[in-house]
Amino acid sequence: MGRLSGKTAVVTGAGKGIGRASALALAREGANVVITARTKSDLDTLAAEIEALSSGAQALVVPADVSLEADVDRLAQAAFAKFGVVDILVNNAGTGKNGTVATLTTADYDHIMNTNMRSTWLCTKAFFPPMIARKSGNVIFVSSVAGINGLPNEPIYCSTKFAQMGFAQSIDYEAYPNNVKVSVIAPGGTNTHYGFDTGTRTPGDPMLDTYHESEDVADAVVFAATQPPKSRVFMVWMRPMSESLGTGGGSYFKGTASGG
Repeated sequence: MGRLSGKTAVVTGAGKGIGRASALALAREGANVVITARTKSDLDTLAAEIEALSSGAQALVVPADVSLEADVDRLAQAAFAKFGVVDILVNNAGTGKNGTVATLTTADYDHIMNTNMRSTWLCTKAFFPPMIARKSGNVIFVSSVAGINGLPNEPIYCSTKFAQMGFAQSIDYEAYPNNVKVSVIAPGGTNTHYGFDTGTRTPGDPMLDTYHESEDVADAVVFAATQPPKSRVFMVWMRPMSESLGTGGGSYFKGTASGG
């Protein structure tokens, strides 16, 4: 039996990258997984992989844009109807775009803030209060080192990740007296599709090969979901061996492969 057998997890942004790897990693530990993203075909492929595992985990596919309140309401209804309770929420959905205040637009701000932080608010609003009422659960934020240090050419992305960090710190005051754990995973550069659609990253950039793999971050998500009953780890701050601790690393300054 896996460490999460009998548990149910919701993973946002599960179609690719860290979300996909996290859903698989949680399922390998026996958790049933509600997977959501905007592209149904990505979710269907992932669900087939989950249900082929020897752990016996089930997958529920719910295509959704988690920056939209109606979609999150539909996600929550489907999750509770299928599994009854949600034990683990992984707030992973995210996007980003490099640029300066002069070159980024208000439309960029709205899109990135809604995708990263509004989705975090909506999903936490849907799944956190039932955990408080039940006095059991884990809320896990896949944030970034960009929520710890401000980085050049990422004013909007950093704003969203600092917002996630402050939000997580605040709700921890509600969580821990009620036996609910809040954890933030803050990786540095990770080798995913992040930023390909906005020109922030270039596919094939050799810098990407020096970064974390999605599975490295997924291991931290599983760690957060399987902590001992009497302790909680609020933050896991991760850096690839190619990046220094105190800055964003050379890649951030080049603008070719940034982001967590």
